[in-house]
Amino acid sequence: MSSERLDRVTDVARGLVDADKLAGVVTLVARNGRVVHESTVGSRSATDSTPLRTDDLFRIYSMTKPITAAAAMQLYEQGRFHLNDPVEKFVPEFANLTVHNKDGEPMPAEKKMTMLHLLTHTGGLSYGFNPNDPVDQAYRAAKIWASRDLDHFAEIVAGIPLKFEPGSRWHYSVAVDVTGLVVQRISGQPFDEYLEEHIFAPLGMDDTFFAVPEAKRDRFLANHFWNRQASKLIPFAQSEPGVAMSDYYNVTLYSGGGGLVSTAMDYMKFAEAMRAGG
Repeated sequence: MSSERLDRVTDVARGLVDADKLAGVVTLVARNGRVVHESTVGSRSATDSTPLRTDDLFRIYSMTKPITAAAAMQLYEQGRFHLNDPVEKFVPEFANLTVHNKDGEPMPAEKKMTMLHLLTHTGGLSYGFNPNDPVDQAYRAAKIWASRDLDHFAEIVAGIPLKFEPGSRWHYSVAVDVTGLVVQRISGQPFDEYLEEHIFAPLGMDDTFFAVPEAKRDRFLANHFWNRQASKLIPFAQSEPGVAMSDYYNVTLYSGGGGLVSTAMDYMKFAEAMRAGG
């Protein structure tokens, strides 16, 4: 591969940092299982000039989803579930789901949500992103990310009407978080322990976890948001105790949809495993 062309990746990252659009960037490129490009530009945060390091820890948010999907497909390959299995087989809390009718009233869902629906975001679940949608309003009011654990999470989500009949539409949702609970119940292991034993340890992903160990917290990077009025990045702590994807130290709700912390190299190991067929 051309080292000159690979350097262009670093140039693009440096341009974003120089324009104050990003605090720092780690880039890795691998070919045939071997890292051929690695670079860091920028700093640890918009208010910390300490140079960014390759092994710094990032919140990977929805990059958690492929890892949860891989865990589920491990169990699928073992014949532990079928795609047409109803989700309620593993999550009985979903036995009596409702959906809004045309008048906005919750009615019993006509179809059962299946594992296929869950794995393809077609089950009727949501995230709560739209403040004008009644279902999303219910997600927000329920404070789902403050659930004690995945069991409690399922109880709360099951009580909120679906956005549509299972299988009728696609909508980005908490389906992957429910998938994490399915993995937990089929395997008989807490979800975080399952990932550690069956994915992280075999791949040598020593810096990937839901709760950042105390000894590694000095590598945990700040989070940022873009302040439109000031046109600049603003770091924020985002530390609501006991809330998933906010409190990364005392974690009890293991969000398979967005809760993991990792490094660029660890995620490279996972991506390479997927490229190589698992």
